[in-house]
Amino acid sequence: MKKAKRRTRPQQTAIDIAEPIAVIGMSCRFAGGADSPEALWRLLIEETDAIADEPPPGRWSGDHRGADRAAAGKTVSVAGGYLADVAGFDAEFFGITPREAADMDPQQRLALELAWEAFEDAGIRPDRVPRTGVYFANKFNDYRAVKLARGATAITPFTSTGDVEGVIANRVSYFLGFDGPSMTVNASCAGSLVAVHLACQALRAGESAVAVAGGVQLNLIPETTIGLSALGVLSARGRSRTFDATADGYVRGEGGAVVVLKPLRQALRDGDRVYCTLLGSATNNNGRHRSMPASSADGQRQLLRRACARAGVDPSTIDYVEAHGTGTAVGDRAELSALAEVYGTGRAPGAPLRVGSIKTNIGHTEAAAGMAGLVKAALALTHRRIPRSLHFQRLPEELDSQTAGVRIADIALPWPQHDRPARAAVSAFGFGGSNAHVIVEAAPPPEPVTEAGVSQRLVVLSARTETALRAHAHRLREHLLHNPGIGLGDLAHTLATRTPFRQRLSVVADDVGAVVDFLGAYLDGTTPKDDTEHEALSLVLSAALRPGTVAHRDLLEAAGVLFERGVEPDWAAVNPPGRPVSLPTYPFQRRRHWAQPQAPVQEPGVAAIGSPSFDLPPGDHAAPADVRGSGVGTALVVSPVTTQGAVDPAATVQDRAPAHASPAFSEPRSNSAHDLAALITAELAHVVGIAPERVPARQNFDQLGIGSVHAVELSARLSARLGIDVPAAIIWGCPTVELLATELNIRLAPLHPAADPAPRTATASVMAPESPSDEEVLSTAELLVLSRELLG
Repeated sequence: MKKAKRRTRPQQTAIDIAEPIAVIGMSCRFAGGADSPEALWRLLIEETDAIADEPPPGRWSGDHRGADRAAAGKTVSVAGGYLADVAGFDAEFFGITPREAADMDPQQRLALELAWEAFEDAGIRPDRVPRTGVYFANKFNDYRAVKLARGATAITPFTSTGDVEGVIANRVSYFLGFDGPSMTVNASCAGSLVAVHLACQALRAGESAVAVAGGVQLNLIPETTIGLSALGVLSARGRSRTFDATADGYVRGEGGAVVVLKPLRQALRDGDRVYCTLLGSATNNNGRHRSMPASSADGQRQLLRRACARAGVDPSTIDYVEAHGTGTAVGDRAELSALAEVYGTGRAPGAPLRVGSIKTNIGHTEAAAGMAGLVKAALALTHRRIPRSLHFQRLPEELDSQTAGVRIADIALPWPQHDRPARAAVSAFGFGGSNAHVIVEAAPPPEPVTEAGVSQRLVVLSARTETALRAHAHRLREHLLHNPGIGLGDLAHTLATRTPFRQRLSVVADDVGAVVDFLGAYLDGTTPKDDTEHEALSLVLSAALRPGTVAHRDLLEAAGVLFERGVEPDWAAVNPPGRPVSLPTYPFQRRRHWAQPQAPVQEPGVAAIGSPSFDLPPGDHAAPADVRGSGVGTALVVSPVTTQGAVDPAATVQDRAPAHASPAFSEPRSNSAHDLAALITAELAHVVGIAPERVPARQNFDQLGIGSVHAVELSARLSARLGIDVPAAIIWGCPTVELLATELNIRLAPLHPAADPAPRTATASVMAPESPSDEEVLSTAELLVLSRELLG
């Protein structure tokens, strides 16, 4: 047998061989309904062309198509790989108020959802891996233009953090509680592979124990596409024909993908499911050559050799390359010639390098392009199959003789069989000259899981709301029906690794069929509802005091009852070990959050605050047709709320009339706690971005997503309405409408004495304490509350 070419460490080398990094979780969102790695694999294997000839209805206004690339304001094509919905977001899940969500770049929102899904796919609870680094890629920020079109008067306290590209990664770190490095990379279309490269470096350097790498791209305005058309890189025929003789450019795509990374040795020790391993990577820049946007064969040859050296592999052992493959004449020629020289030489007869590109399926997703290629390569290695690259007929004549040892994957093929590990490589290049290349190897065989002596498993499911729980149950049931190979132990293990939420289900099952039946009964409303909490506690106590006296199934059922009541058991003691498997991730309940295109009405001399839109339009985010009992939320758009004119600092609350006076708090009014509650409710509703009737009087502000920025704005608005200083510390100290109204009523009392007060004598005037001044002093308690908030 031919000796396998394994990774070996030379005695002396200028480049140290990198430690392998495992890909243990993945998520994605691309055109064609590819909203999970499994869905993306189906799209690839079914050879789906997910390109639409025009944007979704309502995405852009006007017709910007024109055959002449030089025509002002026109693009040769508006075809693209579009997502069906870019406005929907489950703001409540992420603890974000609707008003802030509408000011957030949707790419930030997409990154949050993909990061959560990737960790669920990995079977890791984010709160248990705080030392995690986050690396995201981004290129364009179209939403900034959408917001700027509203004018300066529409700026809110959330505009800045909603705009900044660096916050894409920072949002993920903040929400998931990660304290490792956190950064957003902009290396143009090479960005997401550069993010992977940086994440791997941080893991190898010990800067983090786990890393998240991803890329997001959304195409929201026509101007960006018009600019790329003028640059000459878009296909006039509306398809990416990578490496084909008739290729005339690429088609834009959008979406995103995320991978969860961990050093391979640690992943194997932790029992993680490994999709593939990253052996090594490299980045570089083309430097000065004929044109900055043009590809450089020399730069790419240097890049490929560096990556192979870093990975410690012979280039001839690479079976497949997921190419950048934009379909431009200059780019295809440079890339194929570099691949042929580095990977195509020295290959065994009949074993050419296969090359393909996912851009032929979903378009060029730019900042997310390298990540799309990496997820495709990981899936191909997992399934040991090379998908077909679409729209290819023949190479250009001038390239045919120069690419010996390289073949375009114009048909789907099983992965080549040989006596060494299956290997692939992924490329991504940017029009600023930045390049990235990653060497990928198939995952090592997993360690066998010890068979347990019992067949029963406790299977659990949870969600934030009852509607989400029903959607989750429906999706899981459908998944189990269509994937009969999933084992009960792996199912129970995977679901137990997920973050538990308030709404919960549990079932003790002997096989997966019993779980399917239970979920069906739950959706039909036929599951028995009984209160057995005391019985469960009795069983647990009996088992602890008299081991062996309680049947195992009874113990599992007791653990399930306690789980549904909010108690989380020791899962290692409840269920035997299992392996993580792919299951449906959390069913986000999305609503529309979008900046209104027009600026709100403005009162003279005062900047009005913009009004976000956060409704649920017909057809968007519909629940699965078979989810019984779940419904679509009603549309809700908050009307603009304007501020009043210039305020006289000496005026009292009775001297002022708010410009947006509500029926519950209009002139003439008293200063009772009831009237104050109405005012606070109206102002709080505006700050949060919801209707006033959705503000419960006794709900804690933090449950509405109120943060320090909201508190400062609410403080300013209440101060202006009432004519007194309302410190932000008061809001933290009185964190409900009811409590805040009571406190403000007390503070306003000295400003409004009885109707006929007894005249004070001069002595009394001198000796009586002065009423509170406009510059109110905070109490010690208030200062402590404020300091805790400011210091985190």
